Amino acid sequence: MKMARSLLLAGIVLLYGWLFTLQEQRGEERQGSLTMALPVGFYKIAAGYMQQLAAEMLFIRTSVFLGGVPPGTPAATYEEPLANNFEVMTRLYPRFIDPYYFCQAFLPPISPEAAARAGTIFETGIAAYPDDLILRFFYGTNFFLAMNEPLKGAAAFGEAAKLPDAPPLFGHLAALLSAQGGDITAGLISLQTMLAAEQDETVRARYEEEIVIFEQALEVQKGLNAYTSKYGAAPKALEQLAPEFIASIPDIRDSFELVYDPPNLHLQRPDQKKKTESGIPWK
Repeated sequence: MKMARSLLLAGIVLLYGWLFTLQEQRGEERQGSLTMALPVGFYKIAAGYMQQLAAEMLFIRTSVFLGGVPPGTPAATYEEPLANNFEVMTRLYPRFIDPYYFCQAFLPPISPEAAARAGTIFETGIAAYPDDLILRFFYGTNFFLAMNEPLKGAAAFGEAAKLPDAPPLFGHLAALLSAQGGDITAGLISLQTMLAAEQDETVRARYEEEIVIFEQALEVQKGLNAYTSKYGAAPKALEQLAPEFIASIPDIRDSFELVYDPPNLHLQRPDQKKKTESGIPWK
């Protein structure tokens, strides 16, 4: 019996190696295009207990393609099969960690739509590895770097910040992205919570400085609310608030800037290029 099991195991290993070699050779022959994988249900039925092998073969085919894309090839030409293949391989074998790293490197930069597809892929990875901080970081950063969805990024980092080993960076990003998305109150609450838990005096001093700025921004928001309540519409510019609703617009131009996109007020890190070109970022 032991001899039969050993032979069976050896046969599986040889088959595994042969299939990988064959897949790599085929990938090298088809570097010019990426074939879209079949639906994940097909692989689950066809592969049975070999779903891991099917996922790894698909990963090899996809990675070989990515390594051989000719310079200048528009990413849009392979966006759909690339997103599809990452979705299929991660659903087949959610604990296969390598595809998530490749996904982050290649998919989100293509387009906001591709970044959204990457988000669903990272949700699969987070379900398999709920305490993986890197996957959480990928998931959160894509919302504001590739999709212009800072509030969703804030929610993602706020959730990640609850993990036992989460770095303070996650909570800080949640606060900054909340304010950038227009929810300055939520950002302030996050900063106050972090200040209460922080022991390092240098870090506490930074949080205290940021809290003052957030409180100044909230005073402007209160002025906006009062103006809108009285006149029935938001002002076209923040200068209209002074002096009736606020004494003056705070001069926030160092580590943050007020950005007014009527009727919404945002507090965000300054765009240095824009700041150089325009002397008054809050107009």
